[in-house]
Amino acid sequence: MAACRRTRLRPHLHLQKKKLQMHLANNISSASFADYLLCPTGNLKNLKVQANKFTLYSNWAGLIISGSKSKVTGSLIASPSKDPNGLTPSEAFKHQLDNNILVQNQATNFITPSFPFLYIGVTLTMDLNWKHQHRRMDKSLKQKLDALEGSYASPRQTLNIILHTAIIPSLASAFTVTPCSYPDLDKWNATIGRVIKSKHNLWRSTLTAMIREDVHSFGLDAPSIYVEPQALSNSTRNKPRRPF
Repeated sequence: MAACRRTRLRPHLHLQKKKLQMHLANNISSASFADYLLCPTGNLKNLKVQANKFTLYSNWAGLIISGSKSKVTGSLIASPSKDPNGLTPSEAFKHQLDNNILVQNQATNFITPSFPFLYIGVTLTMDLNWKHQHRRMDKSLKQKLDALEGSYASPRQTLNIILHTAIIPSLASAFTVTPCSYPDLDKWNATIGRVIKSKHNLWRSTLTAMIREDVHSFGLDAPSIYVEPQALSNSTRNKPRRPF
């Protein structure tokens, strides 16, 4: 009887194992994963070597790299306005890099040093022009605050969203990389404060110090973004610190 039972279980176990293998095959195309890879090099030869490494590893791991999302650029420090061939630095880079760096037989997209590109949520340029990132932060903050102000979120929910989830933490995530001036921080503080006052049915002329004050002192306990650890680390240092 025991042997008979084991015989009946074997096809069932085999079927369960086959179903599990099919489930994994349908959900996992590759155990390897790569995203937001940045590969700085010092010259064109090494850049081609690194691109070849990407190709070899991706082929080995079964990864498919998107050619449209692969970009190549460069930057020259203290370079003359034109080289001996009469080319500007941007034109020289394009001549060397455009359709010349291949990953999995796909040409990478050349972007000029002044053209902004998104890397891990931050808009960068090779010439370190931060105005593009500041504009992106302005736009993102306005969109989120407009949506929050027009929502049915209660005043307490509004404070929680601003302070702990979607607003200030989103700004603070870029502070470690993005240099922000005091006018930038003041502008964002004022924009956030306006929405807090609006959701609490306070006049726009209400003193900002009131919403900054602790709840035990009849305030709203809504701190300034100046208290974020990285808010001032990359800010303009040659100006006096402003009060919170």
